[in-house]
Amino acid sequence: AFKFFRNEPRTLHLNVVLELPAPGQLLAQTTLHSVTKPVREGLPQRTQQHFAAQVHLGTAGMAAPTIAFTPPAAESLPLVAETIYESFFHGPAYQVIERAKVVGETAVCLLPATLPPNTDPAGAASLIAPRLVELCFQAAALWTQEVKQAMGFPLGIGAVTARRQPQEAAGKRLYALLRTDDDGETFAGQVVDDDGVVFVDLQGYRTVARPLS
Repeated sequence: AFKFFRNEPRTLHLNVVLELPAPGQLLAQTTLHSVTKPVREGLPQRTQQHFAAQVHLGTAGMAAPTIAFTPPAAESLPLVAETIYESFFHGPAYQVIERAKVVGETAVCLLPATLPPNTDPAGAASLIAPRLVELCFQAAALWTQEVKQAMGFPLGIGAVTARRQPQEAAGKRLYALLRTDDDGETFAGQVVDDDGVVFVDLQGYRTVARPLS
């Protein structure tokens, strides 16, 4: 992950190589790396790659399939934000779990109806629905905490597809439905609304576990 340490500056570089595989489609080969100044004079600066991904973009709208889903009653989601964010370190704009439950190989997390802005200026356009993807990430971290008694930090993603933006829910609640079929080695998740319309698909999400402090 890319982080700032000791309030010191770091230079962030995003490199993109574009291809046009077909009319109305764009394929971007992307890397993200940082350059950190040396801690002492005479030492080399540090260059580190943080992410690499293929990004597929298109002018045609994404299909949003519907799955069978019944919204859970609030009282059936016993884990609440006040408790979750005692151990999770996210700021208000990314405290994306209102209530949740972890059962067996699954987790269900409810997105708050309102959240503070996550961009400056507020309301900046987005293509990837970052807080919906983050809802899946935190669902995996919550599963890891509840089942493995460990913190689960992002390590890698097989694929993520943003089909709709959160504002398209038009007042309906959004839920992350997460599952692991290999005891937490990888996770698959979807964000759906009350009617089961899929907003985000996440496949092959991997974490690295660290002991709870």
